[in-house]
Amino acid sequence: MWRRHAIIYSRTWLINFLPPVTEPVFYLLAFGFGLSPMVGQFTVGGQEMSYLKFIGPAMIAVGVCFQGFFESAYGTFIRLRFQRTWHALLTGPLGFREIFFGDLIWAATKGTIAGLVTGIVVLLLGQISVLGFLFTIPLILLGSLMFAGIGMMTAGYVKVIDQINVPVFLFMIPMFTLSGTFFPRENMPPALAAVASWLPLSHLVDLIRIPVVPNPGWMIDLAGIAVWTVVTTVVAYRIIYGQVFK
Repeated sequence: MWRRHAIIYSRTWLINFLPPVTEPVFYLLAFGFGLSPMVGQFTVGGQEMSYLKFIGPAMIAVGVCFQGFFESAYGTFIRLRFQRTWHALLTGPLGFREIFFGDLIWAATKGTIAGLVTGIVVLLLGQISVLGFLFTIPLILLGSLMFAGIGMMTAGYVKVIDQINVPVFLFMIPMFTLSGTFFPRENMPPALAAVASWLPLSHLVDLIRIPVVPNPGWMIDLAGIAVWTVVTTVVAYRIIYGQVFK
């Protein structure tokens, strides 16, 4: 299943690659260079840094988040409801489990590509060290699986494709702005900051930012990613299984 997606992707890779991968890079360059002269140096977690250095790791996480989610939410829904790809493949030697996890891992692969490309840009801009970049790679993989699971769960719940806009605008966009991506969560009211700290993107941002900002609660963030990944994947598996074999 993963190989099938990879072959299709390779035929139109430029069209599929550029729009989603360049988005976090443009955020990085626009906000990083645009706001850094206005913000100047500031202190986060006891570390003094520029604004560009602050948002660099966050944009890596944003690339992982959006690409992993949208590929699994829209891609899986289309293959399930419109193209009926899953049903066709089930008539061959593949079982439901192989198809499900093939789709999941493919979405995670695209999230990983987006995270790595953004990370390379951050590295070339000198905002993270080589060791820091290498440190982020396993986190990019874990985050990609997490958001792929969230997207798969979304694809399982919605009935029509327009309904995907509901979690996008009520969950993904607020999470994108509140998870410590553009400013420290500590700047928000305490109650809102506490809620935001449990969002999946917050866990990933805090972990990827470790090379530039110490994170004493890294084990909680890692556990948070594990919980989000397992719960959403299990829920998605059960919902989609019921739809395919109803």
